[in-house]
Amino acid sequence: MKKCIVSLLLLLPLSTSISAYAETTALNLIKQRTALVVTDPQNDFLDKKGVAYGLFAENIKELDTITNIEKLLTTAKKHTMPVFVSPHAYFEHDHSWDNPGALQKKLLALKVFNRKDAVYATGLKGTGADFLAQYKPYILDGKTVVTSPHKIYGPDSNDLVLQLRSKGIDTVILAGLAANLCTDSHLRELVENGFKVIVVKDAVAAPGSDAYQAALVNYGLIANDVITTDDAVKTIAR
Repeated sequence: MKKCIVSLLLLLPLSTSISAYAETTALNLIKQRTALVVTDPQNDFLDKKGVAYGLFAENIKELDTITNIEKLLTTAKKHTMPVFVSPHAYFEHDHSWDNPGALQKKLLALKVFNRKDAVYATGLKGTGADFLAQYKPYILDGKTVVTSPHKIYGPDSNDLVLQLRSKGIDTVILAGLAANLCTDSHLRELVENGFKVIVVKDAVAAPGSDAYQAALVNYGLIANDVITTDDAVKTIAR
């Protein structure tokens, strides 16, 4: 199987971006079964005071990520499309893991998305793990589904898939951070679970241009479609 995939990639024209292939597979969405999913719309990534903001700042500015995510949230709410948020969090007990991966060690050491407890959300408000202030009216409106936190990158360890299926969703419009890590991993897991996934390529951000380009390549190979925020807004509003 691996040899077959490698052979396929070698046949692709060198002048053609691999990520362009998904852009030709537009879906006919059934709105009642489609939802917006946003990964990690939290202060540590998106607020200028966030612990990890500096890693994403250049890409956020280039793509206008913060504005584009808000456009998606606004449009989804206006047209009553379900919204799901998959946040990231580390509790005190997570800091005693025996064998965290290389990046996990760094995130835990920096206390990115750090929370005191999983029971009462003690001290969450205004911290790096809290949602970006301008998104709170959309996320905390009593209608958005905020899943349990994911721990590494994908939704394997939270209840996103259960929540989507419980609402009859089979198609996801995906945005959020980090483009090459959590967003990419959510894309993969959702596809593996039979969902159709459309990635909004300028409503994400990565730690640098190389990481962003790597994410685009993967989106193009895995997603059902890769579109801009403007196209996503038009699609949601139809």
